[in-house]
Order: sequence, then C-alpha cells, then structure tokens
Amino acid sequence: MSSFGSVGGLLLGIMGLLATAYGLDPTVPYASHAFSVGVVGAAAGGIIVWASSRRPEKNILVQQYESKPTKNDSTLELIKYKNLYEGSPVMQRTVNTDGIIIECNQMYVKNFGNEKSDVIGKSLFDHVADHNRENMQKTFESWKKSGRVDNEEIWLKRKDGSTFPALLSANNIYDNKGKLIGSNTLIRDISETYHAHKLVDDHERQRIQLDELKKMDALKEEFYMTVSKECQMPIEVVKKYCDILRDSAAGNLDARQLDAVNEIYNNSGKLEQMIQDIVDVQKLGSKKMEFKKEPFQVDEFMRSMDDVFSPLMEEKKIELVAQSSTKYALTSDRARLRQVFYNLVQNAVDFVPREKGKIEIAAREEGNSVLFHVRDNGIGISEKRKESVFKKFYQVDLSFKRKYGGSGFGLVICKGIVENLGGKIWFESKEAEGTTFYFSIPK
Repeated sequence: MSSFGSVGGLLLGIMGLLATAYGLDPTVPYASHAFSVGVVGAAAGGIIVWASSRRPEKNILVQQYESKPTKNDSTLELIKYKNLYEGSPVMQRTVNTDGIIIECNQMYVKNFGNEKSDVIGKSLFDHVADHNRENMQKTFESWKKSGRVDNEEIWLKRKDGSTFPALLSANNIYDNKGKLIGSNTLIRDISETYHAHKLVDDHERQRIQLDELKKMDALKEEFYMTVSKECQMPIEVVKKYCDILRDSAAGNLDARQLDAVNEIYNNSGKLEQMIQDIVDVQKLGSKKMEFKKEPFQVDEFMRSMDDVFSPLMEEKKIELVAQSSTKYALTSDRARLRQVFYNLVQNAVDFVPREKGKIEIAAREEGNSVLFHVRDNGIGISEKRKESVFKKFYQVDLSFKRKYGGSGFGLVICKGIVENLGGKIWFESKEAEGTTFYFSIPK
C-alpha cells in the first residue's frame, strides 16, 4: 500500500506542474484556471509522496508477534536447565569462590552422601582424599587465578571413607558485572580406567621383573656350573692322595695319621656331595635335569639298595631292613630313584639313635603305581616344622645341622626328582618316635 501511494502522489504532482506551466501563458484559454489547478495538484502530489514515505506504525498483530518473552517462558527455560543439571549422568556441583558447595545434582549426592543436606553448605575439600588435599588446594587456587580447570585428576573421598580417582572440569559463573563468583564442576569417576591402566602397568612391571629374574637365574646357573667344575678337580686330587696314603704299603702311617687321612677323605666326599646337590637343585629349578627311563625289576633294585646302604650303617651300628613284595618291572629312571633313596636314607642315618637305630626301606604295588618308603625310629618332626620340610636349606633342628652338617638340599632334590618322574612324595612323622617318607612312581 505504501508503494502505491508514492506512485500516485508522484503522478499527481507531475500533472499539477504541467497544468501550472500551461497557465503561465496568458494567451491560452482558461490560463488562470489551469494555473490554480496545477498549483493545487502539485502541492497535493507532494503531500501524498511525503506521507507515503513515513514508516507505518505496527499493528496489533505485529506487536504481538514481536513481543518480548513472557515470564512463563523464562520459567520454562529455568526448569529445563534444572532438569538437565539434576538428571545428568555425570556428577555436578556448584561452588562459590570460597569452595563452599551451594548446589549439586543427584548423581553427586549418590556418590558422596545420603541426602543433599549431607553436601550443601560443606566445603569441597571435605570430599577430597587426604593424600590429595594439597593437590586439590593448588588446583582450586589456580582456578581462581585463571578461571579454568580442564580434566584435572583428583582422588575424592566418599562419606564412608572410600576413595576413587576422578577427572574434574569447571566452567565459570559470573555476576552481572562480569565478576567471577563461582563455578559449575563436572566430575567423572575414572576408577575402571584407572584400575585398567594400573593392571597394564603392573603387568609391564612384572614382565620387567621376570626378565631380570631370568637374567639372574642364568647368571646364577652359570656360576654354579663353573664353581662345580672348578671344585671337582681339586677334590678328586685330594681323594686320590688320601687313597695313596691309606695304602699301608705306600703310606706307612700310624693310627693317628691314618685317622686324619680318613677324616680328610670323608670331608672331601661331603664337599663333593654338597657341590653336586647345588648343581642338581639348579638343574631342577631350570628344568634342565635329564631323565632316562628304562625298565628294571623292582625287587632286584631293592636288593641293590641294601648293598649300597649297608656300609653307611656300620659306624652307628644301625639295623637296615630292605624288603619288596613286588616283582613288577618298573619303567623309570633307575639312577634318579637311587638318588632319592640315598638322600632319604642318609637323612635317616643322621637322626636315628646310635646302636639302637633302625631304618627300613621297602616297595610294594599300589594301584597303578609302585609305592616306596623309608622308615626310621629317629627324632621325628614337630608339627610346626612339617610345612618346611621340602624347602631349600631346611634342617629339622639347627643344633643337628651344626652336628651333622648337610646342604639342606636333599629333600628338595627328592621332591623334584619324584615329581619329574610323574610321582608324588609325602611323609608321616611323630616327634621322638620316627618318620616315614613315602614316594610313589607310576608303572
């Protein structure tokens, strides 16, 4: 409508000007009348153009359409924001610049208290783990200076005292004048992520430790092997010359000298056995001990054990009983089984009484295995020491260790050999009555 009025007014003005120009010539008919009409028309056209150029007032519909939000609209927006805050799956809290909690959502309440009254009005430092309070204080002061906190890791503490790791991020709250008055903090529990990373770190640390232990074991094995080889040579020389000196034709020693030579020879044998025990334990630990299985008769094997052990019994006048109730041909490592028997019998010899000692070795079939045992009437093993019997360096009594010596590896070697042959070993013992060691070898 405003465009139409402007065009019409312009045409009317032009026509008025033309009429005025016509009336300026007095010689034309009706000149005075044309002049008057032209002035009026030009004036009217100008008024119409001016009026059309003015901005029209808004009508009622326009005013309603462009009206400012009403009070109800603001309330709806506030309720919407509140619902988002309360229903957030992430913990949220609002604090002032003094660190006092002035608002929090339900997820925060669930983690830190039973009710909002347990949280609102309390210091945020009440919810920080004791070992992390200093770190939280630095973070809080840094926020007040920079107005920024992004994914800061802090350990927090619940009402029950339990702690958990969390990531904190804060957005700032300002007043109408732009002054910082507080912050809204988002808190994410990262316990699962933390424990997963910790597990990975622990595995990596254990892998490194395992590699170091393997290196140490390799060095230790190399050391044992080197020492054993280096010691064997002088021991063999000592034993060789002892044999020469004990020969009456070559040595021509008196009784005292002969006893000394025998003592040297016996201790050389003990040293040789100790070195061999150390090597065997190392081989068992690294699974490098060799086993050669072949068939042999059990009863014949037991008779050979009687021949081997009889000389050991002479000095202490120990009674040795060897028996077997099976003629079964066992397929196993005969030499390693002899080693097991030797260690068990030697152990029994050390702890049975002199002149009244008795040691029994026997074998019998039991199901799909052959059951061997070594029984003695020695000092026995107390209840509190039974769990340690198959441990390295174990001795029933330190006083006996000083008296009889020994490497403390004998029973460890027995256990390792029996288990590598597919069997098992155990014992029964009563203090002051004696001990029986059993070991079974599968047929």
